[in-house]
Amino acid sequence: MAAIDWYMEGVEFSNCNCDYGCPCQFESRRPTYGDCRGFAAVLIDKGHFGDVVLDGLGAALLYAWPGPIYEGGGECQAVIDERADAGQRDALATILYGGETNAGATHWWVYRTMSSTVHPPLFRPIEFDVNIERRRARIVVPGILESTAVPIRSPATGAEHRVRINLPDGIEFDLAEIGSGSTKTEASVALDLKDTYCHFTLLRQSGKGFRNHPDPPLEIR
Repeated sequence: MAAIDWYMEGVEFSNCNCDYGCPCQFESRRPTYGDCRGFAAVLIDKGHFGDVVLDGLGAALLYAWPGPIYEGGGECQAVIDERADAGQRDALATILYGGETNAGATHWWVYRTMSSTVHPPLFRPIEFDVNIERRRARIVVPGILESTAVPIRSPATGAEHRVRINLPDGIEFDLAEIGSGSTKTEASVALDLKDTYCHFTLLRQSGKGFRNHPDPPLEIR
């Protein structure tokens, strides 16, 4: 149960090992290749954890499961912007590891709850360059992670193919642009992804879930 009031909004990018139509988004029984591996990163435009300001900081969570997420037995590791001070580091680690959050209210909570191994957070510089409308991204954590993304292209014509996923009752997003992502890590959670599912979205989360905020929903043009 969330006791501390927290909130964050900003651009989120996520890349996993599934095909472009990620089965998790459609409540399919199994991931594309049986297991689930990936990461999600956010650059916070506006945020707080109690009286701790989180504006301008970046963070990511690496994750992996031997099967679908709902079967558990996974592992995760937070990566937090090294510019964060001690209070901000504690706040972001708490959020990414599902703390001070109502049960099932955020994807962070789900990832932590379904992980039997939780690695200590890493504090590193995070290069975050994500353009939702152009469906392009480059995220670099030196010595830990490098990820890039481009629009999906038709194998028949080579033209860019635009796809959105709309989840009216989702816990991570209600609307996201889908692209083609590639990620390599050298962290505790190993990733070696090439041209797989990724999404770009405007994240808005709180300990009560992203729908419990007085502002109107953010829109992707």
